[in-house]
Amino acid sequence: MERNHTKAINVDLLLEQITTEDNRLAFHRLFELYYPALCMYAKRFITDKETREDIVQDVFFAIWENRSRISVKTSARSYLVTCARNHCLNYLQRNHERYYESLIQEQIPIYAESSEELYTWEELQTLLRQALDKLPENYRLAFEKNRFENKNYGEIAEEMQISIRTVERYKNKATELLKTELKDYLPLFIGWLF
Repeated sequence: MERNHTKAINVDLLLEQITTEDNRLAFHRLFELYYPALCMYAKRFITDKETREDIVQDVFFAIWENRSRISVKTSARSYLVTCARNHCLNYLQRNHERYYESLIQEQIPIYAESSEELYTWEELQTLLRQALDKLPENYRLAFEKNRFENKNYGEIAEEMQISIRTVERYKNKATELLKTELKDYLPLFIGWLF
C-alpha cells in the first residue's frame, strides 16, 4: 500500500463545474471518485452487486442529463448520497419489496448516521494507514506482508526471521486490533481486508 497522500478534491467545486459549465472532465472525475463509494453505500439497500452498480450508474447518468436543472442546497457529498438513496428506494418500490424499510433500519451501520460520511477509496486507504501506523511494528509488518504482498506465513517467517507460529500470532493480533480501531467503518473493509 502506498503511503503518499493525495491532494484533497473539492467535490462541491466539481459538481458546480458540472452544473454551470457542462464540464465533462469534472463529471468524469466525480464519477471516478464516488462511483465505488456510492456502490458500497447502495449495499445498505440492495444486495445484488450488479443491480447496485446499475443504480449508481443511473445516478450519474441522471446528474449529467439534468445538470442544468440541478441546484444543490447542501454539500455535494450529501447530494450524491441522497440521489443514491432515492434511486435505491425507487428501485425497491418498483420491485414491490415492501419489507425494505425494516431491512434498511436493521442494516444501517454507525458510519451511516451522517451523509457526510461517505468515503472515497483514497479516504478509506488513509483511515487504514492511520490504523496500521498505530500497530506495533512486527504486527503491522506481518499483516501488510500477508494482506498486501500476498505472502504466506512461511515466506514472512523467513523474511522476518521468526517462526511461522509467531507470524500467525502477529497477523491475528494485528487483525484483532484493526477491527477494534476501525469498528465504526468495519463494513467498508470486510472482504477487502478481513
